[in-house]
Amino acid sequence: MDTAQDIRLRRLEGRACLDARPLWEEVFSEDSREFTEYYFSYKAAKNRGLVLEGTDGLRAMLYLTPERMRVKGQFVDAVYIVGVATRRPYRHRGYMARLLREGMTALAREGMPFAFLMPASPAIYAPFGFVWIYERPVWDAGTLRRERLTEMGEKDAKRLALFAAEFLEKEKAVYVCRDAAYYRLQAKELAAQHGGILGYERNGRLCGICMYTQEEGLEIPEVLAEAEVEAAFVCRRPEHKPAIMARILCVETMLGLVRYEGKADFMLAVSDPLVAQNNAFFHCQCGAETKGKLRCVRKAAPENGIPLISADIGELTSAVFGYRSPNRPALQKIEPLSPVWINEIV
Repeated sequence: MDTAQDIRLRRLEGRACLDARPLWEEVFSEDSREFTEYYFSYKAAKNRGLVLEGTDGLRAMLYLTPERMRVKGQFVDAVYIVGVATRRPYRHRGYMARLLREGMTALAREGMPFAFLMPASPAIYAPFGFVWIYERPVWDAGTLRRERLTEMGEKDAKRLALFAAEFLEKEKAVYVCRDAAYYRLQAKELAAQHGGILGYERNGRLCGICMYTQEEGLEIPEVLAEAEVEAAFVCRRPEHKPAIMARILCVETMLGLVRYEGKADFMLAVSDPLVAQNNAFFHCQCGAETKGKLRCVRKAAPENGIPLISADIGELTSAVFGYRSPNRPALQKIEPLSPVWINEIV
């Protein structure tokens, strides 16, 4: 049994995040040398991190990658949880639960609306209130017509960003913001996976973007294009693959991002197994004075005469992102933040 003297929690900022590289390499040994080198050269030092360490070194870790998002036309700061890892001898001791609780609680206090991750196993994260919010399309790499596409790279970053920003703002409700720096970094990340970026052009105009990797055969992690344009160079399969789970961190901030159909005046009792501050009552209102937005105010107790409904944090997250329709009529009137489009790997 561990004691407080056996292990300590340490927060990592900036270049201190590089301290966790040996544990990353030990646990994620399937990552190629090129990809690991890319990650610790260009990405890791931009994170915040949490580690648990003992006299024998690091035992568990996670990174909190800051992401600038677009959410229904608004700029929003969120966090992408990556690098969740525990050394094999120390698994099943609650280390991950402690790191998640510490990290998510700190972010909730800062007013961060939500966090998301790409789970190795959804069963690991479901007890902590994480739910699916996004299923990724699947493209048939065998149908890719590369002769119709142009290889693009860092020199094309500004052009790629301009196209992506226009396309995503029109087509998607939730996505990671993309500027020229984003595509310069993506070019490096894909090169580390023996892949790259392809562009589809018509009359000198960029009309589509296709990313590909070739670590273990040709794979296509993302295509940005109108359906008719996409069909000109690759086929999309009918199935979708569950890809991203998320959870609300700060209820007030998250509900402040959504719109509501009609009028609202109800008390919401939230239960959250991870973030204690969310175990509270929230007075939710929508009317002429809120201009269609849902206003959410924390209360110490329910108020007499106002309808009371209950929801756990997972159910509320599903309702907000529109992945599943909620059972409670009051939550069904939330205008979901959908469609979601999150294909980033790290």
